[in-house]
Amino acid sequence: MPRDLDPPRLVFTPRAWLKWQFLCHAGPTEIGAFGLCHEEHPLVVEDLLVVKQSTTSVSVAFDDTAVADLFDESADAGIPPHRFARVWLHTHPGASVTPSGVDEQTFKRVFGGCDWALMGILGRTGRTYARLRFNAGPGGALEIATSIDWSHWPEYATSQQFFDDIDRWQTEFDHLVEPVSFFPGPAQPDGKPQSSFARDFDYWLRGDDHPFLTRNTHDFE
Repeated sequence: MPRDLDPPRLVFTPRAWLKWQFLCHAGPTEIGAFGLCHEEHPLVVEDLLVVKQSTTSVSVAFDDTAVADLFDESADAGIPPHRFARVWLHTHPGASVTPSGVDEQTFKRVFGGCDWALMGILGRTGRTYARLRFNAGPGGALEIATSIDWSHWPEYATSQQFFDDIDRWQTEFDHLVEPVSFFPGPAQPDGKPQSSFARDFDYWLRGDDHPFLTRNTHDFE
């Protein structure tokens, strides 16, 4: 665990880190999740909570109903929002971990009203990006380091939970992650009408308002 006087950093347990790596390599698109954090250390991620989502190589859109269900289930379990709705993690299906314009807009729109929030990105080569933003006082933001607390790795690696988790991660990916194909043009090559997702991608390219984000993001205040 990080000490109180250490510079802030995003820390993963072996279980959380391996799940993030699994999601990063499970498919050809981005995949998003909420970080479930330690009760006393808000930047220590103990698990990744995956909800139903539509994904492409450049974006993730959580299903509103699935997010609402996550909030309800967490409240029933006595887990406050600052433990599961402040750390937004997603993967990039390439080497770059630089936040895209869509990443920045989503982070601002969805998490901008929170007292604090963090955006974390993992790329296929193992590189990471983490930025902590806070609204207390004048507010501010800073990039922070990412690390893994391997102290419990031997115990976890030899436990039945490790093997059960791998099966569970695959099941979550199969049932909750829906890749969406799109063609960012006026029509698909076969002449069929462009999907709503593709039209929204056009908005991103032009820099206009993004109805997709307005329609599909959830307020985590």
